[in-house]
Amino acid sequence: MVDILCAGQLVADILVRPVDRVDFGTDTQRVQTIALANGGDALNAAIGLSRLGARVAFAGKIGADPWGDFLSGVIDQAGIDRRGLTRTDQAGTAAVIVLINGAGDRTFLYRGGANDLFSMEDIDPRLVDEARFVHVGGTFLLPRFDGGGAAALFQRAQAAGKTTSMDVTWDTSGRWLAVIAECLRHLSWFLPSVNEAARITGCQSPPEMARFLRERGVQNVVIKLGAEGCYVLPNGAEGFSVPAFRVQPVDTTGAGDAFVAGFLTGLLRGWDARRCARLGCAVAAMNIRAVGATAGVPTLDEAVHFMERGSE
Repeated sequence: MVDILCAGQLVADILVRPVDRVDFGTDTQRVQTIALANGGDALNAAIGLSRLGARVAFAGKIGADPWGDFLSGVIDQAGIDRRGLTRTDQAGTAAVIVLINGAGDRTFLYRGGANDLFSMEDIDPRLVDEARFVHVGGTFLLPRFDGGGAAALFQRAQAAGKTTSMDVTWDTSGRWLAVIAECLRHLSWFLPSVNEAARITGCQSPPEMARFLRERGVQNVVIKLGAEGCYVLPNGAEGFSVPAFRVQPVDTTGAGDAFVAGFLTGLLRGWDARRCARLGCAVAAMNIRAVGATAGVPTLDEAVHFMERGSE
């Protein structure tokens, strides 16, 4: 048995820092860091959850190439069950060039590769049966899984009494709500960022966004607000905001995924939504002090100590 099955996007991140501008008129520009690391919403959340003490299984697709070998090794090193990791020779492993500026902000140059081939058929139903929670990350960049495939997974999981959750990424197709509408009524928890939620709902404020999503079937909504923390609308209760912890950011890559890992860790331990949100904010704050999507994720004891002190 595992605590949570994480399914969806995994990526080889090529991190380049600092890049405050790109000038194609300049032949060569020096940077301090070029590094290979794990990435992708589902894998980042899985690694964060494992580091925080959860028993995690992962389902995703990689290519038959060195980057796939690298990510497979990262999953093993994190102690994650990778029975759900499949390989294909039809596409290379998904990869991202991450350009990070001096303030820690980042932008992505993305190649979908094997993520574009991932589908519901890649998920062993036994992994769903063995898990308490089922989480999908990377929605909008999984074209053969998004929509009907994810909805089928969530429906099966809920019918078996599992808690379901979903995080999304930026929808490069611009379809937003049309892609995920059939998933929403099967979600126990939905955790988009405020910019993503604005595009999905067409609403202006986090409370309006959360109410829109609740009206379409989501049981509990968490809107990630970046440097402002988060807004939570629990089922049957009033919404509330939790502020972020103030730290000096080095790299904000994976901040949202770290928040998700912290929040879901709290749920797995039976915590109330407010304490889960504080843990999510603490894990995200600690993570952005290091370069890489999961390099700064703490242990649960470290995160609780940070959370209880309220600062560094």
